[in-house]
Amino acid sequence: MNTDATTAADRDGETVTVVDGPPAQDPPRFAMSLTTLPSGTRVVGVSGEVDIATADVFGDLLLAALDLDHPHVVVDAEHLEFCDAQGLRALTAAADLAEALGGRVTIVNARPLVVRLLRITGLCRRFAVRAAAAQPN
Repeated sequence: MNTDATTAADRDGETVTVVDGPPAQDPPRFAMSLTTLPSGTRVVGVSGEVDIATADVFGDLLLAALDLDHPHVVVDAEHLEFCDAQGLRALTAAADLAEALGGRVTIVNARPLVVRLLRITGLCRRFAVRAAAAQPN
């Protein structure tokens, strides 16, 4: 699977790696980013759809974000449009590794669809989940 990665440091000293996933047929396009905050916290941003076509690259980035010095990872799901069983498998594999390292996977800015999926599958107990703030009309 071909992916392009770009790494840069922004003015706040955060390291950001942007990875474009496989080409999508229709929007939303799948993309991920890995940001290391000055505190050392690693944030994986994901947008578009995590499904059978994209779950492996998503899972690889999640696992790469975890190590003994950084056993916690935050998944920013603000722009996540869809997640299937393969996406849940990638999240669960990352949670397994994080827990083995003494850490945890936290999902932030989760849209109602993602929160519902985690509740239905019982995985909401596995992750710290913070729903997206309600948008004013």
